[in-house]
Amino acid sequence: MAVEPCAENQSVGREERIELFRLVLLQRLFEERVTALYRQGRVPGSVYTGRGQEAVAAGAGLALGPDDVVAPLNRELACHFARGVEPADVFRNFFGKATGPTAGRDGNMHFGYPGDGIFPLVSMLGDLVPVVTGAALAFKRRRQPRVAMTFLGEGAFSVGDTHEGLNLAAVWKVPVVFVIQSNRYSYSTPVARQMVNTNISQRVFGGWSIHSERVDGTDAISVLATVRAAVERARDGGGPQAVEALSVRMHGHAAHDDARYVPAGMREEFAERFDPPARLAARLALDGLSAGEIDAVREDVSDEIAAGLAEAERAPAPDPATLEHGVYAAPPRSSVG
Repeated sequence: MAVEPCAENQSVGREERIELFRLVLLQRLFEERVTALYRQGRVPGSVYTGRGQEAVAAGAGLALGPDDVVAPLNRELACHFARGVEPADVFRNFFGKATGPTAGRDGNMHFGYPGDGIFPLVSMLGDLVPVVTGAALAFKRRRQPRVAMTFLGEGAFSVGDTHEGLNLAAVWKVPVVFVIQSNRYSYSTPVARQMVNTNISQRVFGGWSIHSERVDGTDAISVLATVRAAVERARDGGGPQAVEALSVRMHGHAAHDDARYVPAGMREEFAERFDPPARLAARLALDGLSAGEIDAVREDVSDEIAAGLAEAERAPAPDPATLEHGVYAAPPRSSVG
């Protein structure tokens, strides 16, 4: 089976297509490298990859304006990169280095850069829905032309915080965009065993009258065009927006999960026909980029990852004397009698 190129869309220009390809590759190759490091015992935490879902992270990240805010999850690494995070930053966090974004307190993706509009990850899926709704409410009350965005999967629709946050966003008509990564299995449960109506965009519109669209989540160009339109509708006073991106997670929930609950034939067909980097490369070839130019992007990304890894490896470990810094605890009880 031949790979299917990304769809043609004139609203996404040549340079943006190349940048999408770079971002998708950056997530793919970074995650391959950090997974290998994990299996070597060099990553103290765990690794949750977004293989097969990189187009959503890249397209949504590029759709935001410089003053907007986003709350990515652990499969949205390309969104971090689109917002200016460097591979060395992420490697330092995985290694638990003192100069990492969490100063050695985390060996995973639980970090952010609030000053740059990136909220830290909260593992409990659905919890970030009310968080970004609150940020969007602040923008509306201050009359700022800014938008808040977060990601969630179909599994988050089994959590009450998701429904409460969506309801508040709709009632308050705040400028927020919810990007739904529908990979069909959440952690390991088929979506049909979680909900009767598996069309989440229909559920979001029917339940809260939030403008909702579906998009091919393996086509980064379509994702960028669709999410950017949603961002601008939210910015222009159109209230909350939702985009359901359909994809398949090509690996298990985490590096330790072999994903045996997904039919092997489904993953094989997906990898051959709908792999996000391959689809972008095929579209760029149709756009006139030579094989050499496409390979040059791959080489640049590989070099960037290698340089980031080397920099992170040189970074210092945390000083044990700082162990209790940034940790909150109740004050000691006063003595009695």
